[in-house]
Amino acid sequence: MVMLAVAATSLAFGEPSAKEPKTQGGGNEQLLSQLENDWAVALVKHDIVTVDRIVSPSWMMSDPDGGIADKAQCDAELKAGVVAIESFTIDNLTVHVDGDTAVVFGLETEKSTYKGADSSGQYRFTDVFVKRNGVWKAIATHVTKVAKH
Repeated sequence: MVMLAVAATSLAFGEPSAKEPKTQGGGNEQLLSQLENDWAVALVKHDIVTVDRIVSPSWMMSDPDGGIADKAQCDAELKAGVVAIESFTIDNLTVHVDGDTAVVFGLETEKSTYKGADSSGQYRFTDVFVKRNGVWKAIATHVTKVAKH
């Protein structure tokens, strides 16, 4: 889908920001922040094995153009090289944990292309994770492009 690059997110593609995340609740926040960064690096490297470790097979994304994509669609685009990410950083990472559910908010800036067109910019994202059998998995992502002021 349009902005697989943004889905990671969610996620800090390339070199993650060194800024500490704002967190609320329990001791899972650092782990979730690390998962976000690992996911980002995996997307830059087209590393499906790492993506599969972090993302549930049932994961869905709503992209900045209002489209919905599932994991299979996004994986196919990643494997085909439809998305190219030169740089990606996350700022303002906030992690909220409530039991076995977590919501991660962030602001990311990327230099990227999608289907050969420039998709660079700044995006707000929300990732939802659930903990199943002691393992956190992303189940949903929403991405919105930040308008230039």
